[in-house]
Amino acid sequence: MIPKDIFAYFQERFPVINMALFAILFFTVNAVAVYFVSTGTTREIWWMLLGVVAVISFFFRLRVFDEIKDFDIDMKNHPQRVLQSGRVKKKHLILISFVGTIIEIIWSLVSGFPVLICWSIAVGYSLLMRYEFFVGDFLNRHLLLYAITHMLVMPLIILWVYSGFHPQLDLLFPFYILAGLSLFSGFSFEIARKIYAPEAEKSSIDSYSNSVGYNGSIILVLVVLLCGVLIQSYLLHKINSRTWTYFLISFIFLFALFLYLKNIFKPVEKSLRTAEKVVSLFMLASYVSIIIEVHSQNI
Repeated sequence: MIPKDIFAYFQERFPVINMALFAILFFTVNAVAVYFVSTGTTREIWWMLLGVVAVISFFFRLRVFDEIKDFDIDMKNHPQRVLQSGRVKKKHLILISFVGTIIEIIWSLVSGFPVLICWSIAVGYSLLMRYEFFVGDFLNRHLLLYAITHMLVMPLIILWVYSGFHPQLDLLFPFYILAGLSLFSGFSFEIARKIYAPEAEKSSIDSYSNSVGYNGSIILVLVVLLCGVLIQSYLLHKINSRTWTYFLISFIFLFALFLYLKNIFKPVEKSLRTAEKVVSLFMLASYVSIIIEVHSQNI
């Protein structure tokens, strides 16, 4: 295992920007727990940092599961990738994931028994995802159902992290809101990244534009994104957020709406990739605005 090849793999398939987003997700749960849960447990800096690493590790293991599951397909479609070219082996990724899993267990153990239980549930569900719920052939023929079953891991990850800040779990309202936000924002990004202009479609690569139709996929991503906007707006209202947050979220949604409506009439692959970035920006802006607003009120 050569370090430069491992670094190249992370750059390609699990870049720093992904890790940063997962770290922001952790601190978003922290901010909401601090705001709503007066009986929440105060945590030390080392615990927070260990928790960030644990969350990043969980998402990395999901990536490794996908790499193993889709290895043969990716060999055909992306033979140039670091893993497919043999510079990094699957066993190397499994080893890194194993070390990360130990960190997750340690963080869960020191956080309390309920946290370990929530982690076990999330891991158990992710293992079902790894084996495609033992109905892989059926799910692969129904891309939307496949995505829904796989996105449901997000609320379980949120519950795990939330239980770290509130092991009593007697107040679940904040969790429900965060779970809904993470589900819809994550799902909208998942759809956006698999919408292609007709000329960019490949029969060997699954896409929503092929599965539910080009216009149907655009309507779908906008509806899911709008659900995320509504949940985010409700959460911002509950934390007495300032006006700028509503303007920011509204602007991002309207920009995405403009790009997608434009692409309905004239599909352009480059423009669709820009729209994908705008959708991912909504997820980032949602989390960051919550963190800023909660902590600004505590200063």
